[in-house]
Amino acid sequence: MEQIEHFSHIHPLLLKEERKNDNKQVLCSGCEKPISGPVFCCDQCDYVVHKTCTELPRHMKHPLHPEHPLILLSTTPYEGDYVCDACRGLFKNFVYHCYLCNYDLDVSCASRWHPDDGHRHAFIFRTNPQSFVCYACGMQADKGLVSACTICQIWVHSSCAELPLAIRIKGHDHRLNLTYALHRDYGFWGNITCGACNGAMSPAFAGYFCSTCKFPVHLKCPQQNLREERETATEDEDEESFTGYETEHSQDIDFTFSFFGHEHLLKFVEDQSTLQYFEKLCDGCAQPIMPPFFSCQEENCGFFLHQSCAELPRTKQHPFHVHPLTLLSKAPPYDGIYRCDGCRSLSNGFVYRCDECQFDLDVCCGSLQERVDHKSHMHPLSLKKTSVARQCRGCHLWSKHVLVCDVCEDFAIDCGCATLPCKAWHMYDKHPLSLNYFVERGLRKCECGICNEKMSPNQWFYYCDDCDFIAHPYCVVGKAWRIKFGSSFQYDVHSHPLALVEETEQKCEACGEHCSGWALECGQCKCYFHREEKCFWKEFKKSANYLGLSGMMKHRYAANLLASTPNVTTK
Repeated sequence: MEQIEHFSHIHPLLLKEERKNDNKQVLCSGCEKPISGPVFCCDQCDYVVHKTCTELPRHMKHPLHPEHPLILLSTTPYEGDYVCDACRGLFKNFVYHCYLCNYDLDVSCASRWHPDDGHRHAFIFRTNPQSFVCYACGMQADKGLVSACTICQIWVHSSCAELPLAIRIKGHDHRLNLTYALHRDYGFWGNITCGACNGAMSPAFAGYFCSTCKFPVHLKCPQQNLREERETATEDEDEESFTGYETEHSQDIDFTFSFFGHEHLLKFVEDQSTLQYFEKLCDGCAQPIMPPFFSCQEENCGFFLHQSCAELPRTKQHPFHVHPLTLLSKAPPYDGIYRCDGCRSLSNGFVYRCDECQFDLDVCCGSLQERVDHKSHMHPLSLKKTSVARQCRGCHLWSKHVLVCDVCEDFAIDCGCATLPCKAWHMYDKHPLSLNYFVERGLRKCECGICNEKMSPNQWFYYCDDCDFIAHPYCVVGKAWRIKFGSSFQYDVHSHPLALVEETEQKCEACGEHCSGWALECGQCKCYFHREEKCFWKEFKKSANYLGLSGMMKHRYAANLLASTPNVTTK
């Protein structure tokens, strides 16, 4: 039986031909229509969704909202139901949403139009009383006789409505199909260069495209380079004679979209050979960035986001907490630095938060599945909040937020150990270190190569076979392994934004002593401040922002400042 992990639900979903319920009508948790045909069901709760709804694209450019891309969310982004801007119906589940405009389309309205057909709907001639921009060519159209599609709600020149569904261009072996949205068809939008004339080409309007070579062409390139192929462009056309190869004019098409946690447009990067992003961190999970990911188009912004982090559900029900958690791009404790209640690590990335209980989970802990296959144990582990603290097999610390084995009652690991990377780097060794779960006899009396303390005989460790180097996991990853340094914030105590930095040899501008531990850097003044103790912290406690925090938030902020000092050791 087929099983999938879908972004809309925390449990695995099983495929069934059809779910029948004689007592009441079952509605799809995606489109909210009666269940019919193949569905995916959850065997742990009543969640059921059409198979077709699980195959919906996560991003699309729609003719009803051509200005910005729409992102598929599993639930309404508002406190109550959302209103579809096409049919004006009320819905609460799946929605195609624009974060910039708060524009919403339900699944049915968004799916009525599909550009792969080169627009096969019949255009209707109408008299337009005012000028408009042609949706096909992007040129201004005067008032008068025009062609309109009432299904897609688009207006085009009468001449553009008669464009052929397919063309062939000299120098290219494949057929080019007419598309009204390159970004929607093939997952890209941004700056495009025409493969025929090398001129600029807007992806917001129609064009011809070869999906094999990613080869775009203007609608009205010089006619000597085109020969119309008089065909119906049916789906069953035989194209076995065509061979797929990259032409010298093939173009990489950029993909940009807006995200609720950032004010600039993001560019999609999927090139596996890209080295310029080496050692960059994701602003969502604060982990090393790797393709596919999004980067900010602004030159000096430095915002990066994994594709998986961009597609995180905005709300979710987590086993660690009784209330639903909401995804925030920045934690409320003033400058965004918070301590995860799951792994107890400091983070300044995205946070899953319950405002009522002030409960926070970072992206790594918040994304853990309810059942996890972990290399440290032979059986699947269940994510649970236990009534009594359990001792972690990896670090021997006690926690109530653990992954436990339902078969072996004495096995449990905490979130911090469960999310440790299998491979890690440290400045004390030139090779990657591998995480080991079982200590061999010869290593039982070794000392950690970083802190020089003896290794516990049953704790996990990082090891290098080439150098015979062994170290504690928390010594390797450090206390800042979920912190992205370099992010700036406008504090009350200084006129310019201050960036968080890990270590510096510079002296504090306020007290004249060396800045040890985490510090704050002003790029404009070229000066540094202690983030804790008598300088920044003393002044910050007098600020209106600090005085406006609740008692619990003041306590948490003070604890986070203490944890960033160099003489405090935390796991």
